[in-house]
Amino acid sequence: MDYELMTKHILYEFNVSRRYIAYDYIVYGIHLMETDEKCIEHITKNLYLDIADKYHTTSICVERVIRTTIENIWRNQADNKELIIKVFGKEYLSYRPTNTMFFQMLFEYIATYASGCRAAECPFYGCSYCAMAKAKEENRQDC
Repeated sequence: MDYELMTKHILYEFNVSRRYIAYDYIVYGIHLMETDEKCIEHITKNLYLDIADKYHTTSICVERVIRTTIENIWRNQADNKELIIKVFGKEYLSYRPTNTMFFQMLFEYIATYASGCRAAECPFYGCSYCAMAKAKEENRQDC
């Protein structure tokens, strides 16, 4: 299972496009969590600093834009209700998680799915994002 692809897919489903600054931060953050366990436990002390270093910004800016993006996801609950329940659980319909909780639950969802028997498949079964990503990857391999 490709954690990065799965993260991009989930963000796509939440209507978080690449034009959001936090898009790349979240994708990179999940990648760091996959490769370094200390990032899972110390999101504000490790993860934000690593993201800030990569993107030449401050950890405060990283935290703020991620928080704003999470607020936008929850503000659009009418569009995101089913996916919020699927990834974060019903209890988060009434309030938005903190950044730390968002990262931990998103990572846990992806890791749990990756460890299952359907690890090679998209949990959204043939969605347009996966088809689009697969076509881009095939085009890159042809070069």
